[in-house]
Amino acid sequence: MRRLRATLLDLAHATLRDGREHIGEFDTLTLGLQVRADDGHETYLAVRITGSVPPNLTVLILRNVPGCEAEGWYPEYALPERGLLPAEQAWSNLMDPRAAAQVLDEER
Repeated sequence: MRRLRATLLDLAHATLRDGREHIGEFDTLTLGLQVRADDGHETYLAVRITGSVPPNLTVLILRNVPGCEAEGWYPEYALPERGLLPAEQAWSNLMDPRAAAQVLDEER
């Protein structure tokens, strides 16, 4: 659990800095996070999960993404720059701008 939270924070920090998808590898799955934000508009965060996902792990991942409401996730049929691959799922949510600023301020 500690590794998952640290990875999600690292990925959120990286994508907030450049808007690109950043990836974390685990034994049976790959996580990807990507933020899309325009100046003065909402900050959207997409999570991609690829691979073998044990039961309830998707919920655990989504509940631990910084700055996103646990009940605000929506399944997606594509990512910002491409469609989904086989064995891939994607979710999106709004990211609280204060939480995004806090993630950016933390040293990584």
